[in-house]
Amino acid sequence: MIQLIMNDDTIDNNYNNNTKSSNVHRALIFQGGGSLGAYEAGVYKAMIEELSVFLEKQQDREKKQEEEPVLFHIISGTSVGAINAAILVSYVKENRTWEGSDQRLIDFWKYLSTNSSVEDMNPYFEYYWDFWHGLDNRVASGESARRYYSAKEFILKGVPNVFKPKIPKSDNRFFDLSNMWYVYDNEPLRQSLEKFAKFPISTNFENNEPRLLLVAVDIQEGIPIVFDSYEKEDGTRKSGYGKYYGLGSDEQPRNQNSTTGEFEHAIRYDDGIKSDFVMASSSLPVNYEYAKLIVEDYKPVPRDSSFENKENIVEPDKYSLSALSNNIHFFWDGGLLANTPLMQTVMAHRDYWHKVRKMEYNLPSLSIGIIDLHSRKQEYVPYDYDGVVDRKNDIIYHDRTEIDEYMATLISDFQKLSTSLIKLSKDNGVSEKSLQAILQEKIKAVNPIRRQHLRYNDLLKARVDINSVMRLERKNDSNTISNKIFDFSETTIIQLLYDGYKETKPQIKRILGE
Repeated sequence: MIQLIMNDDTIDNNYNNNTKSSNVHRALIFQGGGSLGAYEAGVYKAMIEELSVFLEKQQDREKKQEEEPVLFHIISGTSVGAINAAILVSYVKENRTWEGSDQRLIDFWKYLSTNSSVEDMNPYFEYYWDFWHGLDNRVASGESARRYYSAKEFILKGVPNVFKPKIPKSDNRFFDLSNMWYVYDNEPLRQSLEKFAKFPISTNFENNEPRLLLVAVDIQEGIPIVFDSYEKEDGTRKSGYGKYYGLGSDEQPRNQNSTTGEFEHAIRYDDGIKSDFVMASSSLPVNYEYAKLIVEDYKPVPRDSSFENKENIVEPDKYSLSALSNNIHFFWDGGLLANTPLMQTVMAHRDYWHKVRKMEYNLPSLSIGIIDLHSRKQEYVPYDYDGVVDRKNDIIYHDRTEIDEYMATLISDFQKLSTSLIKLSKDNGVSEKSLQAILQEKIKAVNPIRRQHLRYNDLLKARVDINSVMRLERKNDSNTISNKIFDFSETTIIQLLYDGYKETKPQIKRILGE
């Protein structure tokens, strides 16, 4: 089943009208979810088939002779969503076309799939379980048992093109024999990824290339980090995170002696996003070893040697960064903090157009598609152990970004209201000096990155309108299992590809007004 949610009850007309504007960019967000990523591939195939036709008709109506339209300006992903996103952006960059990108992704998922022992036993295996299920519905159905024991087998033996088990680590801390740590090697997944995507991946807006955004988590810092295929304001490609030093406000240094600021941690990749970054985004906690990346670490030092911070409060405009050192940091799956990286996508979009393209107003708005792999709703309450674990996992990892969407839209609405009131004030004789006195006042809110009090004037700049949000939600069927993200059996992967395509196709047709 699929659930379609838009942020406006009249989405059909609004979507068509706004999509015609060259100032609307489309973003697609892939969630994490292990083997459920095959469902995203099916959804993507349906989306680009319909969107390609829609945009071509639009060009014909407007009598434009342009090159192939950009289907998605941004593709973001976390965990297996990062893998899907990297494959698609790599394909478009390498082939200079979106045509065939859906098949590349489907081929990748077929390559990952493998037969399980219980599939080789069919139809006897499922017939046996369905017989007992018919007598007692508390017993699993044949399909549910097939998924359950296929996943169990893969957890025990591994999946040839995804992961393989390593020697379990004994407990050398508590000496508890039952506390064995079962770890897997995901090097086969890296090799599979590099077979279908060309690294490093660097893209450019001027070349009509989509932007790739991936999310991972620095384990020791407990902070999400976003890898970006577009360049930063200084022309480099890098990901900074942690505390920020150097600028006194969001716009200009308060201290005229200060220079461009810097984060205390940075990863540089001028050649583009590497496969290491994708693997960092998809390193499932506990199951995989830590992903390791080289990070530039900076140490803050007072600008004025006479400055004494008795209260141990960091004031960024009084510090600069020095003592650069390259260190190894450890990373986990981005799904821990941002399994649906909506806010990371919006902020990256804002930063690029505001800081790199130097736009303060009329930034391109966003129409966003989110593929939710983990069911929000379930009609029944499970009472068996596997069912309870499955429901817990879905609740933890399902899309919870409605509040992010609401806050971003609310801020945008307030900015629009403020701009209208300022214009009204000027039209009615309010002096510019009086307006600026208000706009330069500090507000209570503190920039969470730069840790500086904002001013009212800061709220009016670099506004990103979220034009629409479309959520495509995969629904669990009655045969769901708790280890579904490990079920790479050929039968399951093919079914996920089919379900994603079948359930999305009519919904996209309706949205595009065909």
